[in-house]
Amino acid sequence: MNSHRKKNEEVLAKVLDLFLLPDYNVVSTTYLDHLLTHIAENTKECATGDYEYCEVFQKWIPRALAIWESEQKASQPVITFTMKLVGIISRHELRYHYWQCQDVYNRLYKIFQLHREDLPASIKMAYTTMLSNLILHRSGRQWIIQSGVWKDVVKYAHWNQTMYVTRESQKFLWTLLLLEQKNTETCKEIILAVAAPLMSNTLDVQMHQALEETYLEQNKLLCSTLDLLTSILENTLFVSLDNSVPELIEKLVDLEMRIKALFEASISTSFLQHVHKLLLLSLFLKLKQGIKEHTTMIDVDAWHKFCYSLCYISMMLLSKKDIIELVKNNKFSMTYWKKLLALHDFVLPEEHKFEHQAIALMIIPLCVCIKKNHLNHDLFDMFVSKIFDVTCTTVQRLAYNMRDILRKGDLPMEQICKVSIDILLEISDIMDRDVAVITFQALCYVLKSYMPDMWTCGQTRNCTSSINTSPSEHSRKFLYKSILDGDPIVDYPVLLASLLDGLAVMTEKFKLKWQECVETICVLSLAQEILNHSGILPTICVKALKLAKIAIHNFMPPNLALLVDSDSHMNEIGPTLFKRLHDPNWEVRDSVLEVLNTIATISEYKYPAFQDFLLINQFPKVAVDIIKTDGESYVRASALTFVATMIRIHKLWQKQLSQANLTEIAIDLLKNESEAIVRREAVNLIKELYVHQKWSKEVIDSMLRAMCIAAVFDLHWEVKINALSFWDHFVKSHLTDQGMLDDCFPNVTFSKEHRKIVALNETEIKRRLNKALDELARQSCLGVLLVTLKDDSDFEVCKVSAVIISKLKTCLIKYKLDESPIENNATIDTNRIKETPSVPLPNCDEKTRNVSHIIEEIVDTNDANLLATIYKNSMNMDPEMVMEEEEEKEKKQTLRYISLVTRQEFLHEIFNCDIDAYIEEKSHWLKTYTSSFESILDDILTMYEQNDVNSMDCY
Repeated sequence: MNSHRKKNEEVLAKVLDLFLLPDYNVVSTTYLDHLLTHIAENTKECATGDYEYCEVFQKWIPRALAIWESEQKASQPVITFTMKLVGIISRHELRYHYWQCQDVYNRLYKIFQLHREDLPASIKMAYTTMLSNLILHRSGRQWIIQSGVWKDVVKYAHWNQTMYVTRESQKFLWTLLLLEQKNTETCKEIILAVAAPLMSNTLDVQMHQALEETYLEQNKLLCSTLDLLTSILENTLFVSLDNSVPELIEKLVDLEMRIKALFEASISTSFLQHVHKLLLLSLFLKLKQGIKEHTTMIDVDAWHKFCYSLCYISMMLLSKKDIIELVKNNKFSMTYWKKLLALHDFVLPEEHKFEHQAIALMIIPLCVCIKKNHLNHDLFDMFVSKIFDVTCTTVQRLAYNMRDILRKGDLPMEQICKVSIDILLEISDIMDRDVAVITFQALCYVLKSYMPDMWTCGQTRNCTSSINTSPSEHSRKFLYKSILDGDPIVDYPVLLASLLDGLAVMTEKFKLKWQECVETICVLSLAQEILNHSGILPTICVKALKLAKIAIHNFMPPNLALLVDSDSHMNEIGPTLFKRLHDPNWEVRDSVLEVLNTIATISEYKYPAFQDFLLINQFPKVAVDIIKTDGESYVRASALTFVATMIRIHKLWQKQLSQANLTEIAIDLLKNESEAIVRREAVNLIKELYVHQKWSKEVIDSMLRAMCIAAVFDLHWEVKINALSFWDHFVKSHLTDQGMLDDCFPNVTFSKEHRKIVALNETEIKRRLNKALDELARQSCLGVLLVTLKDDSDFEVCKVSAVIISKLKTCLIKYKLDESPIENNATIDTNRIKETPSVPLPNCDEKTRNVSHIIEEIVDTNDANLLATIYKNSMNMDPEMVMEEEEEKEKKQTLRYISLVTRQEFLHEIFNCDIDAYIEEKSHWLKTYTSSFESILDDILTMYEQNDVNSMDCY
């Protein structure tokens, strides 16, 4: 046994002995949780259970039980720790048998009195977790079944004490049933115990809604039983075709009959939620029985019974006027349908697609909101025709019934529609593309109804089709008034917000195109109309701007796709965005800038005509003014992002941006801006200016100094990373200047120096690389890279620097620069550097000692001698002024050191150090320094020794 492991075992033994002290007080259970997590992760990696500290735990448990059997009580945290530990170690069957031989499990049960009904929730949770680990192997399940301890978990699920205990109990029971499904007698016993409260229930029909709370209070056990059965069925029904657990439940409990009786009797919406899914699952169980493994054809009788039962549920919900529950019914149906299809492919005995029936009913509440005067529109006529084509007669009748109830009933339509949209978005992950198109179209038409009455979309002709009417009603006049009549943008903002969110989510998820959903060409116009409304709320305005941004990014109408310059909607939205750019609400201004940035991005390559749009509306100039004057940092940052995007576009630069002194503005922000988000974008702006535009030597020098300071001295890691991105481009540009193309040198290149084509042999390439490196050193680039590589303030900065250096190192090795004799002709005045203990990079030799000293000096910002000097000098002066002077002096000295790092020293550093190993070591330390096994054990001991000190753990 190595010394490290032996030491850890000794410390672990001390910690475990603490738990056995009669007066031990657990100051923070967080430490115990971290210890358990560490043990669980490491035992998981050991497939055979050979975790190095298993023996320590295995010997400790029987000893602990012996102590607790002698009337000494364990504290609640120690009890939960012990049971969870036993569960984790017992996952491996051999370890389980070791303890079973010593009767550990029965003794645990007796000592901790786990049969008691008044156990705290934490102990119940630990007990259930332990049992969940034991059922992973046959031996553990055998003890659980023979001892009957599973009955305790059934009680926990029935009592529904806390959400966590209930959820873990349910999971334990359905997992046990799945694993023991061939043991029919045991499964019967468990199922009968689970369903006992339902089977003994004497139905008391609710007579009035006012009795709802009383009824639910009196039937808590029934509700929790229904939830438990739902959990078991949901997690066993769709596991495999031959799984027998669901059929056993149906047979023993007569589930469908009992649940139907409850469903019909209940008038309480709250109670319905406990019954609804279970009834639906019982229908899918019967449908699943009609699927055979050897064929794709489904049993026709099973299918017809399923359809009849679904229709029955819908009609019952309609009779209760529970529209939201009906929408949920179709959501559950679609979810279970997809799970059934995943089990086995089958063909329906009819032409209509099941998902189309579900989605048609789910969008009916939304369709009822559509205004009458927007119906004479050919696009909408096509949509209605499609819905009729893809749905069967039964669903169409249900839809008409839904419509009539929504019209006649005094129902909260806005809330019903909002919830319907939320439910639609919940199943967006399982929607097929054609179902998503129908959803998107419905949302579009409801949003269209928010517009003024004369609203039109694109080049369309009027027609006489009608919505919300059956064919027989075409000739009648409308008697129904939509809730969206009047000024809905002001009157119904909740639904409007949901519509805007829904369209944004569907667009981002499915990236619909006008070829498959022509309504997409209207989205920008809809968003614009909302933005033009004078009474719009700021939150609605932000959502409308987000939708406009997504529409511009994703929806290219035919005329834009063909690069035709004229687009009336884009021309009209310019003044709207300009107005909103001066909105008093900063979130609105920020959202406008995001839209403009999207337009600028598209204008670079995809649609150049947008460049004129930006220029005509003076957006580049306004953005520069916002950078200088806006009072909100997020807005200034977004304006910087927008300007940085426009820098790349020649036309925008030449017409408006070139006169704006952007370099000075950005550098000034780096010096004086207090918000890191602004400095981050200012650095990015400088990078874009350097990469895409030409500058004089003086301007480039000021850029380099600013980027050097940002990379080394800024207090925020994102600013440093953006600065390193600048230096990465800086390295690439110098290598490109020497003839490198796509990370390699061609065989020949044109020499500006000699004004002729030259061959690039090994010697010439090495000369060019050395020339580039000398220039990079002279401009402080190499020094910045080495300093940031050892930045102790943030690991992300180290990683980015390491990537840049590694790419450069790979290039140099490729062209054998590491084999060249490197003259150490640079001299650095190391006497001016304070003597501090140096920790060089791994494997560095003595030749790199000077540069390592310099780098350590730069990164050692917490040097005690420096602080002492500052304190001494400040005795007779203003402390703030002294601190600023010292900081400035230190900064200048550091910049000088960075500028003195030469090519030779840089090459010594990178060729004599394993950068990947250095980063890996640092990464490992950061991940484990607070959660390593040793650290956790030390913390527990320290907390015990200093129990009089207030606990402020760092987790």
